[in-house]
This record gives sequence, C-alpha cells and structure tokens, in this order.
Amino acid sequence: MHFAVIGHPIAHSLSPMLHETWLKAAGLFGCYTMVDVEAEELESLVLQLRTRQLDGINVTIPYKSAIIPFLDRLEPAAARAGAVNTVYWDGDDLVGANTDGTGFARALASRTNAERTLVIGAGGAARGIIPMLPGHVTIMNRTNQTAERVADEFGQHAVAWSRTIDLTPYDVIINTTSVGMAPQIEETPIDLTATTALICDIIYRPTPTRLLREATASGLDTLDGVLMFVLQAAEAFERFTGHKPDIALGEQVIRKQLEEL
Repeated sequence: MHFAVIGHPIAHSLSPMLHETWLKAAGLFGCYTMVDVEAEELESLVLQLRTRQLDGINVTIPYKSAIIPFLDRLEPAAARAGAVNTVYWDGDDLVGANTDGTGFARALASRTNAERTLVIGAGGAARGIIPMLPGHVTIMNRTNQTAERVADEFGQHAVAWSRTIDLTPYDVIINTTSVGMAPQIEETPIDLTATTALICDIIYRPTPTRLLREATASGLDTLDGVLMFVLQAAEAFERFTGHKPDIALGEQVIRKQLEEL
C-alpha cells in the first residue's frame, strides 16, 4: 500500500509520521509519503491514483477544492463543504471525503458546547468545520465577499475583517487560516481583548501558535490543532485501510515530535 499527502508547500506536514506509525501498529505493510504538487501537476497526480500507483491521498492547502473535478463522487460532508481532504477507493469509485469537520467537532466537543462561534477564515478547512459546529456561527475572512458567500451557503452570518473585532459575543473563536504557520509564526489573525472565549487554532505546527500563547497569557482556555489533526487523520486512515487506529498513540507520537522540532 502506498498513501501520500499532497499540497504546496508540504514540507511541514507530519502526516507521514502519523500514518506510518498506525500502519506499523496495525501490522500493515505500506508507506505514506509527501508530494509537493504544483497546480499544473494535479491532474497527473490523480492519474497515479487511477493507475493504482497510489492507494489514497490526503489533500491540504491549496487543493482541497481543486481536486473535486477529478473525482467520481463525494461523501455528503465533502459535497456540503465543497472541500476534500481525503481521497480513497470505494470499489471502482475514487471518492472524496472531508474529515476536517468531524475531526474538529470531536476535539471541540471534549471541551465545550458552544452556542456562538467566530470562525476566522473561509477556505477549505473552514468549510469543512462550519457545518459541524453547533449554534450560531459568524465567519470573518480577509476577503469579505468570500466570507459572505460562505455564510450564505451555510445559513450563517459574516462580518467584515478586523483585528480588533468585538469578541465579547463569542464562546469559541477558531483560527482556520494559515496565519501563525511558517513563515508567519509570529503573526496572529486577531487581537485578543475583552473575551472569555475558548481560543482554538487548527494549526498544529508550530504548537502552541502565537495566538494560543497570547490566549494562555491572558488566562484563556485554549485548544491547539494537534487533537483535530490526529482525529481527522484517523478517519482518513480508516477509509484507506479499514482499520481503526489508536488515537492516543497518534497524539503521543505527534506531540513528542513537535517537542523535538
């Protein structure tokens, strides 16, 4: 078996370490690699799937939506989100799934029952997460038109981008953008003032991000991207192999690796 994660850039990904740990633990012979794909190479990458040179892929920035036209069908969550992070075989069909939302929802449910959530960003990750969130969701994106379009699509609300947005109405604030990831590791998407919200960042490398460090310094509760990363990967692994992976083992391996980086 040969699986891979594709994106551009992709060198930061810890997916190979996680999936290969699970393959070994399950007694499965296989490998999981990283493939840095330019936009014009996406179709040829899918051809590798079609010819079974690859048995499944995970998809990250910036191809979560661009991959869709090359697939046979989508799972309902992926169709609703308009974004795919997992591609696997079901019989003769190449199927797109989105496990971002369920992975994040499981991580969030272990911490809180949100009634009002602010989602920062309106890209593929946000589109996967938003439908899975309980209560009222507000979407803020640097491109206001995109925020409004996504909000209309999911029956939610959009606000204009501002670093100094009033955060008092929200129980949970989620950063789904790449702000805080290399090379922007010293940047944050918003200023944390006058809030008691749970601050979440789906970025898992680095962890904690500057946003989460500032939240902790302000006495706020935080949720980093590691558990979501492991949970969404676990759902992908099960689709790839039919085996349920060890979540605790996965989280342990990733946190240890992050400590060593």
